[in-house]
Amino acid sequence: MILICPYEIKEKYLENSKIHNYKFYTLEEIKEKIFFKYSPLALYKVTSKYGLKPTIAFRMLESLYYIDQEYDNPKLKKLFDLKEYLTSNNLIIKDDNFLKFLTDEIVIEGYPKTKELTKIIDFLANYTKVTYKELKPKYELNEIYKFENIDLEVNFVAESILKLIDSKIDINNIYIINSNSDYISKISRIFSLFGIPFKFNHKKKITMFKITKDFLNFIKSSDLKVRELNEFLDTLKGKNDFILEKIIGVLNKYYSLDEPVKSLYEIIYFDLKRISLKDEKYKNVINIFDTIKSFKDDDFVFAISNNETLKYKDNDYLSDSEKRLIDLDTSYELNSIDDADILNKYENIKNLILSYKLHNNDDEYNINHLFENLDIKEYEFENNSQKYNDYLFANYKMYDNSYKKVDFIDLKNYLDGKLNLSYSSMDQFFKCKFRFYLNNILKIEPYEETMAIKIGNMFHKILERTLKNDYQNYLEIIDEETNNFLSSNIKERFYASKLKKEAIKIIERLKANNDKSDFKNYEFEKYFEIPLNSKMNIKLVGFIDKILIFNDGINNYIIVIDYKTGAYSVDLSKVKDGFSMQLLLYLYLITKADVVKNPKVAGAYIDHILDELKTSEYGKKYEDIVDDRLDGLTIRNHEILKHIDQFYDVKSYLKGIRVKNDGDFYSNSRVYSEHDFTLLLDLVEKNIKEVIKSIETCSFEINPKRYLGTSPDEVEGCSYCPFKEVCYMTASNIKLLKKANLDEILGDTNELDN
Repeated sequence: MILICPYEIKEKYLENSKIHNYKFYTLEEIKEKIFFKYSPLALYKVTSKYGLKPTIAFRMLESLYYIDQEYDNPKLKKLFDLKEYLTSNNLIIKDDNFLKFLTDEIVIEGYPKTKELTKIIDFLANYTKVTYKELKPKYELNEIYKFENIDLEVNFVAESILKLIDSKIDINNIYIINSNSDYISKISRIFSLFGIPFKFNHKKKITMFKITKDFLNFIKSSDLKVRELNEFLDTLKGKNDFILEKIIGVLNKYYSLDEPVKSLYEIIYFDLKRISLKDEKYKNVINIFDTIKSFKDDDFVFAISNNETLKYKDNDYLSDSEKRLIDLDTSYELNSIDDADILNKYENIKNLILSYKLHNNDDEYNINHLFENLDIKEYEFENNSQKYNDYLFANYKMYDNSYKKVDFIDLKNYLDGKLNLSYSSMDQFFKCKFRFYLNNILKIEPYEETMAIKIGNMFHKILERTLKNDYQNYLEIIDEETNNFLSSNIKERFYASKLKKEAIKIIERLKANNDKSDFKNYEFEKYFEIPLNSKMNIKLVGFIDKILIFNDGINNYIIVIDYKTGAYSVDLSKVKDGFSMQLLLYLYLITKADVVKNPKVAGAYIDHILDELKTSEYGKKYEDIVDDRLDGLTIRNHEILKHIDQFYDVKSYLKGIRVKNDGDFYSNSRVYSEHDFTLLLDLVEKNIKEVIKSIETCSFEINPKRYLGTSPDEVEGCSYCPFKEVCYMTASNIKLLKKANLDEILGDTNELDN
């Protein structure tokens, strides 16, 4: 049997019957089977032929399925000519075998019966038996709650949820549907106040993820062809491999094109915008959906925002008058069908609570005309009751925020047996295991490209190109990259001239430092990965901004440098707790990756290319308060130091290098012996093993950290955490740490190595 249905109904069939003989198709998939589908290059060819934006070209292609003759109407004639062009250029692909061997009975379920669906049913009926399962009402709608504003509506839902939980209704059987963007901030604030855990299941487009933004930023100005992008794509590994696979899938469509990828930017961006991640229910939270779904009879469902809306308007590529010519539903007819569909879905939910608002800020709303005849009710809040105050001022006593351990086999299957660990993911792990779990296991990755991130990416690109070009033509490079990264809006252009001046200062400083050093071999934006010993395929990965190498005839001495546009300090006393490990982790990767032969550590540094903490001081010039030296760790070896900076003993560009008159280092100098570096890298390895152990035992409890002697609000892991809405951390969850004495870690071994 063939079942044509949305994904949600397919899931229910599979859930109820693990052994089945169904073949599942969505409506879009069956259209491609019985009519045709487009070649991967069709959209590109249409945009090129007609000089169109991808959005318009796509709408034209979507309109072609029922264009089967020439018309007097100019737009329909244009579509007919387009279809002829696509057919003659083999850009339309037909599956002749599907209809030829079609014998299975077909059932169509979950779609409203539009004229388009009727055409498909009639067409399929020529080949086999077709049954359309119409959704029939099961329950009667009686009442709807009216609220003066959106805040009161959300307060009502929150208070009602607490009553349900108080009456022993499982939180996993409570849902909110029909939510929209107006409700996100309101629900986040009010539910947090009530102590109600929740999760928005609004579909996420993959363009909101950082890895996609990084990819798009690169191709926007790249002269490489699609088939030449493999090296760059390798640098994205480990950031989010699931999203990376989607990106590669889009790129494969354009593999054969012989033009710079920057000329394909708009069409690739359009393709990526059309890819969304599916909704997934979460356990022990209130799941919030922006659509109307089907539910079980023991579920309680709050349908909010039942205000008058007009879903379909006469603004499609084909106007209503043109749709009539090819017998498709007009916007008026589609709105009527949508009304009936909403009612049918609502009347299949047993425990449904309807509500609507009259105002949201200055906007006014009316009740949806579908519900005007229902009993409109006013809700009496319990704001003054003791019960309400108990809910409000003490986290709701029935909710347990502790992490419920998952099964390792389930986790391994969920991850498809593989996981990449990076510095950022390990840093999150040691700040809070639960945060690591949400972000790196479940891969819930909220991301917003801020101005600071955009500027940081821009400076990375400027420095990479300038150093690869041996400091030649750096003024042109600065101009090009500034124009690539900063748009034409007033806010961004305001900073452009200042940022160009800063870039020139930084490059001139780097060139001066380079002239003092024998570390002349460079590697930029280098990707490393090494396999780790684990019950699943776990790799340690890293993307290092710059590696400097000096060969003394036997060993290759290495320096790693990471550019930072914000504040960052190296604190070795925290390494044992998993913090401040970035530079050490990069050294660990290089020494273990077997890429550099006979590697020896010479140094590891942060280069503060734009220090946001530098502010003016009365009576001092900017140049007097800015410390632009490299900040980090240096080998305690005069001979090697001389190769790093020939003037290190006079005035070094390395922070923390101070030499006495007798040639010895001051006690507070940031220099470390080979033995010190070995001990520190051993600590890194120990921390890596701790992460692996937690993954293998599925140990991801809520455990942010605070060091003894710090203020109660200085909690590592909670600052800027995007997951507070599903965490509800309490004081008992905080793990107290004692800061280590560096001498205890390294011992009294700071003797010279030479």
